[in-house]
Amino acid sequence: MSNILLIEDDELQLALQRSILMDAGYSVYATADGPYGISIFQQNDIDLVLLDIGIPSMSGLEVLREIKKVNPNAKVIMVTGYPSIESSTLAVKYGAFDYIQKPFEVNLFLKRVKNALHEIQ
Repeated sequence: MSNILLIEDDELQLALQRSILMDAGYSVYATADGPYGISIFQQNDIDLVLLDIGIPSMSGLEVLREIKKVNPNAKVIMVTGYPSIESSTLAVKYGAFDYIQKPFEVNLFLKRVKNALHEIQ
């Protein structure tokens, strides 16, 4: 079973994504806080991070950079409801594996998660 860390500040999105992932058989760690998410990542064997760009405590791009400092091979999918060329370019520059726009179609979301996890194995 793969361990996924979900960092999302919108409570409804957090609950929705967590439910989708758990129903698909994944073990999910979840938080709305960037610094706490980094701590969870450091203390657990995380296979994939789903990271909202627009979290208030620390930008998702900053969290991405910190996670990559901890583990340069970490798989991180950035998730945003407010996509921009700038944010997608920076996400790739900082090492994001993928970039998903909300709202998303559930099957496509799960396919992207599986693709990222398949890259690990």
